[in-house]
Amino acid sequence: MRRFIILALIFLLGVTSIAQPLINSPAAVLLEVNNGQILWEKNPEEKRQIASITKIMTMILVLEALERGQFSLDDMVTVSEDSKRQGGSQIWLETGETMSVNDLLYSLAVGSANDSAVALAEFHSGSESAFVEKMNQKALELGLTSTHFINSNGLPPSSHRVLEGEHYSTAKDVALMTFYAYKLPSFAKLVSTYEYTVRPNQKGEVVLYNYNKLFLRGYPGADGVKTGMIEASGYCLSGSAIRDDLRLIAVVLGAKSNNERYKDIVRVLDYGFNNYQGILLADKEIMLKEVPVSHGKKDKLLVYPRANLQVTLKKGTDLKPDLEMQVSDYIKAPVKKGDIVGLLRAKIDAEVVAEMEVVAGEEIEKATLWQEISRSFYQLLGINKV
Repeated sequence: MRRFIILALIFLLGVTSIAQPLINSPAAVLLEVNNGQILWEKNPEEKRQIASITKIMTMILVLEALERGQFSLDDMVTVSEDSKRQGGSQIWLETGETMSVNDLLYSLAVGSANDSAVALAEFHSGSESAFVEKMNQKALELGLTSTHFINSNGLPPSSHRVLEGEHYSTAKDVALMTFYAYKLPSFAKLVSTYEYTVRPNQKGEVVLYNYNKLFLRGYPGADGVKTGMIEASGYCLSGSAIRDDLRLIAVVLGAKSNNERYKDIVRVLDYGFNNYQGILLADKEIMLKEVPVSHGKKDKLLVYPRANLQVTLKKGTDLKPDLEMQVSDYIKAPVKKGDIVGLLRAKIDAEVVAEMEVVAGEEIEKATLWQEISRSFYQLLGINKV
């Protein structure tokens, strides 16, 4: 009997590890972040309203503007009348009030503030309508072919519309949008923040608690991203969780309740973590090799992967990727730290499953005239100098 019970448990554990998630939400997607592959889906291309998940795209445009120096986190935004009169979740901005880009971003990510979304949109592009046009352009650039925005915050068209058409996306497009957002500096920090205070120690101080708190506090490894809920969309969530070398993004759209939304995203993520593993192939902190440098003050250049090279594989597989690096035999100076000097590829049976740029790990200036003369002299004597 004891042996039978043990065998039964082993069988059940095996079944559990491969079982497809059974969820009530009408649409869902599971995506792994190492390579951007979709691992599981349910009605992935069904167009649906996504409510405040819209704000992921709003954050993308603002973070990109910060990255290219269009403005800074410390720049002050003056609130317009249009920003003030947004409904739903908000931080009660007043017309003429000024608030930093940083505080508005956190109020958007943590408190899902509709008024902050409009304030940031106007500051970014001069008007919300111009900003939303850019949201739609960015969606096309990212290949989100079943997504269209009519405002910057996801409020219902009946209460807030700045462009014509319908406001919609799909579970697949939301997953891909979230996948891209994680490539931007500060996004992970913004969406994982649980509590944030705006106007501290001032009149109108507001302590914000993340609308995603049930997931952030309830699921092991959870660190984002964004909830959404209006009557037309149902309860929606794009959620991220990371364990070891594997980050998964799960999206559920159209759940009937907050509790159902949470249960469904847990089932989807559990399926991913039970069946897949992330494997670190190259660490961005560990040198790949030394490459000879010509006409430089130094003879050798240390090269590294631009970021960690990781792959996601099914658990239990015997396949192990082979690494192939393409770097020139010589690098010509000058070289700046971070310059791309080659490519690192991971292959399984000759198929490329992941790749990462190889970059210079240091700056090497061009050799002086005296150094070049000295090297020529050594070469005449038969002494090898690069």
